[in-house]
Amino acid sequence: MTFSGTLRRSLFVLAIGLLMSLLAACGSDEEPLRVYITPTPETSGQQPPQSTGGLVPVSDQGPRERPDWGAVSTPTPGSFGPIITAAPASETAPPATATTAPTTPPPTATDTPQPTDTATPTVAASPTPTLTLTPTVEGTPLPTYNAELMGIQINANMSAEDFATMLWLTQRLGVRWVKFQMAWEDMEPERGQFSDVFYRYRVFVQDANAAGFHVLLSIAKAPAWARATAEEDGPPANPQDLATFITTLMSEVRVDIEGRSYFDAIEVWNEPNLRREWNGAELSGAAYMRLFDAAYNAIRNGEGGHSVTIVSAGLAPTGINDGVNAVDDRTYLRQMLAAGLADPKYQNIAVGVHPYGAANPPDARCCASSAQGYDNDPTWFFLNTLEDYHAIIQSSGNPNLQLWATEFGWGTYEGFVNPEGTPVPPPADPPYFTWIDQEQQAHFILRAFEIGQSLPYLGPMFLWNLNFSASESIEQGDPQAAYALLLPNVTDPLRPAFKLLEAAPKIGGVQP
Repeated sequence: MTFSGTLRRSLFVLAIGLLMSLLAACGSDEEPLRVYITPTPETSGQQPPQSTGGLVPVSDQGPRERPDWGAVSTPTPGSFGPIITAAPASETAPPATATTAPTTPPPTATDTPQPTDTATPTVAASPTPTLTLTPTVEGTPLPTYNAELMGIQINANMSAEDFATMLWLTQRLGVRWVKFQMAWEDMEPERGQFSDVFYRYRVFVQDANAAGFHVLLSIAKAPAWARATAEEDGPPANPQDLATFITTLMSEVRVDIEGRSYFDAIEVWNEPNLRREWNGAELSGAAYMRLFDAAYNAIRNGEGGHSVTIVSAGLAPTGINDGVNAVDDRTYLRQMLAAGLADPKYQNIAVGVHPYGAANPPDARCCASSAQGYDNDPTWFFLNTLEDYHAIIQSSGNPNLQLWATEFGWGTYEGFVNPEGTPVPPPADPPYFTWIDQEQQAHFILRAFEIGQSLPYLGPMFLWNLNFSASESIEQGDPQAAYALLLPNVTDPLRPAFKLLEAAPKIGGVQP
């Protein structure tokens, strides 16, 4: 889920505007927006990093060349994870006045998040809810989170100076993990020839590590020279080509002075149960496992690879199982496990999951009602997806496999304006970007983190996303922007979700 190319200019404008807005906010006496808690910490005194005019080498790497950053390819607007043709109960969005207020339980403040024992769920019948719902959480204090289980994905297709600002913002959030998704096609456009994009990411990964973050790297999108077809995106015809690329990548990024890789985890591909991400090959979990096996062996044999957690590709919740455009994610997970993912020969691995919730609260389970669409299938429910995956793994022969939520989030177009200040309408598909507002988005995200940290079978959760909200992508109706925590073209670029996440107390987080 990378994007850049023609959007690079608007990303630059977003970053510069964000930097100016933040500097202005730091010197302002205006009280920041308060969302669901009181009070929000002041940001006075927090200054973004100053431009260094170039790349700062990580101390133990020695001097590195500063490549002349080139442009990378532009994705098709709307090419975002779970957003594909669905089968909602109704194509008509409910009127704004009928939008349901958030109905999630009040968080309980504790010193450390405590897992709760829950009965093993079944896929056939949703278990009886054990989470008590309340009509409002206004003024409820936030719980204390374990930052080691929290992360966010950053779009790093930008200059070194702008990336430093994004890294500083991520430090303000207090999470411990950052995720970058690398398009292999942009990094090795010709066999054995590596682009400026490759070296840019090399530096950014090292600098994120030096700033105190754990790094999850997601690799997807094979270059044309490695594929059976150039249409859409897809895997290499020969899995060994990916293995060779990974070996080169790990040798270039190298290891730290203690022999550990700068990658703490690597996710092998992205949403391979969608044809548009897996075109040119058999659409099945068995076909994916051939790629996973080659990547696994390359990582384990790479520099520092013994310590890297290897995550299977997060699957797209689709609501479709036609075998042509998509395979249902639950079905695909069973195929992966049957084809070897549960084999104990794979050590220190995790199962990727993308538990998106459409406009449904994170506590909700399917399907009490199906009046507005995207609420009539477990696919569209955060909690159902996690519970279903766990139940499938429990029957796989390797019940100790842990889930990692490599993407999750809720999207809304509320607050987006064009450079002239005119509100930007959301894309027609999906319709649920108008069904929740920014405050609900913020509350759902924080509640999802809380729920996730109560589930002993769930590891780190990566919020999608920090900054996929360049002005151009918003005006093109790119669904990726709806999930971002930053707003372009406004005086205050920080969405309520950013402020609430920043304000939440955490143990073990990275600080500016």
